[in-house]
Amino acid sequence: MPVDHRGAIDAVIAAFAAVDITTRAAEKRSADPTTGDLTVEVNGVPLDVDVKVAATVTPDSLPRQIRQWADMHPQAIPARLLVADRIVAAAREVLREHGWSWLDLRGHLHLSGPGVLVDTPVPATSDVSRPVDLFAGKVALEVSCALLLTPQRPSSVRQLARDLNRSPSSVSAVMSSLREAQLIDSQGLPVTPELFWETASAWRPARTTIARVALLDDHTIAGALHTGRDEPPTGVGWALTDTMAAAAYGAPTGVRAGYPPDLYVPDTTTAHRAETLLGVPTSGAARGATIRIAPVPQVCSLRFPASPDGPPWPLAHPLFVALDLAADPGRGREILEGWNPPQEVTRVW
Repeated sequence: MPVDHRGAIDAVIAAFAAVDITTRAAEKRSADPTTGDLTVEVNGVPLDVDVKVAATVTPDSLPRQIRQWADMHPQAIPARLLVADRIVAAAREVLREHGWSWLDLRGHLHLSGPGVLVDTPVPATSDVSRPVDLFAGKVALEVSCALLLTPQRPSSVRQLARDLNRSPSSVSAVMSSLREAQLIDSQGLPVTPELFWETASAWRPARTTIARVALLDDHTIAGALHTGRDEPPTGVGWALTDTMAAAAYGAPTGVRAGYPPDLYVPDTTTAHRAETLLGVPTSGAARGATIRIAPVPQVCSLRFPASPDGPPWPLAHPLFVALDLAADPGRGREILEGWNPPQEVTRVW
């Protein structure tokens, strides 16, 4: 259960006290909407703060919430601070764009205002339980992706362990952590879009660039790199992702002709071999393609057929395309907001 408004104010006072910042509660006068809930003093600079409360904050509904809160109190208060049990990384970017501060009760405080900037870890609120780093191991990312790929089918530990070729004990530990963080329910179903955005926060594929992508038309080179481009997409191979893939799926975006593709490869060995055979560009203008190393094996094993009107590459599953788009706080999120994936894929963002 999220904290109430009074509890949120108490949590804010405790967080500021933990970093030696003085706060005092203001006399909230309903007739005066410019009155904040608290006054904070940072290095001698006083700042009025208005506190809002939410549970889990993701970027999909946040802009609308911010507009509603602003309409309720149109007069300017120097700082508006959102308190929530969980604020995912992409949502924090939205808050920054709108000039908002926040307290994530898992243990992070961000305050910005005229002449004031505080951005620091703070003690987590005692009744908010979550591991320090939910995605510290690769298994956690694999399990989360597996759950998001089949969000309407309950997943058992043993089935996930078989599908992912992982030990039941490691999968069980991840499932327990996700359940404790309220990212899966009692049936083992993912809580969406919260699990998607938490996964997006940990989705950081390593990448490199290649110069002569046209050499992949040579079947010998393509075979040496195991691209699987001209084979049925049921096997492991390279997969198109990001904006170009989203456009091929019908997402509301456009890609200029000749734009270098973004391609997933199965592993680091393949990426290094591609650099050797296809060359490394000497400048950005000479880039033939960007190569990303799949963070989880499913990226290169669950491919969709190439679009008849798009680039001649099998497509990464829409989930992985969406995770890549989520890394762009601007255009990527705009595309996600208007994109409904193919009918056989459940939207989880």
